[in-house]
Amino acid sequence: MSARKIVILLIIFVVTLVFAGCGDQFSKLSPKDAVIKANEKLKEIAGYRMKIDAQLTSKDLKQQVVLAGEVVNPDQVYLSGNLAGLDIEIYKKENKIFIKDPINNNWIESENLGLGNMDGIISTPEKTLNDLKDMIKEAEYLPDEMVEGVECKVIEYTPDEEKLKKVFFEEEEIEIEDVEATYKVWIGEKDFLIRKLSLDLKYDSNKSEGQNINMVVQLYDFGESDINIEYPKDLALE
Repeated sequence: MSARKIVILLIIFVVTLVFAGCGDQFSKLSPKDAVIKANEKLKEIAGYRMKIDAQLTSKDLKQQVVLAGEVVNPDQVYLSGNLAGLDIEIYKKENKIFIKDPINNNWIESENLGLGNMDGIISTPEKTLNDLKDMIKEAEYLPDEMVEGVECKVIEYTPDEEKLKKVFFEEEEIEIEDVEATYKVWIGEKDFLIRKLSLDLKYDSNKSEGQNINMVVQLYDFGESDINIEYPKDLALE
């Protein structure tokens, strides 16, 4: 066999391996491992944009939250939108959160967003995935779907109930009597980037029954050069 033919065969072999690896990468991963890998990939991206549509409902309360903004890794978030008819603007840098008072336009430093159990989910969705990867009880692949023109693998999973309580309710001054949640993650088939995340969470407590959180987060514009969070000068970031 000539040297030229050997080189051609080697090229064909390498190309075949590369494309086989791209097309078959999910088949080698369990649904849980795919979620973990996608979460790690998300933290490697310099920045991305996201949209959040969340609703908290109970017998006597209904809160609708619609937000859009940017995330710059690590630990920087800017969001603006509407909460129960009021304009809201949020900056987060590391462990500091600043919320613009819609009445007097002053910035208020807060330990949370004032949205109860939606706080952590909204402010750092990638942390939510990071917490949940350690407590996924059951996970399965669903049929593939398209998200904004991108072919995605869809994974549905449920967390362990006791571990879920610890992550989301440990700081609440209430006793959670029953809780169940279902998550779905849409992961780009070729790039392993999380394009969409949904959550349906139901729980009862000693103070209120029939609490529900429904949320959809869409992630996009991964690594775009114009993603940059500029903080107002009057924020006490130091």
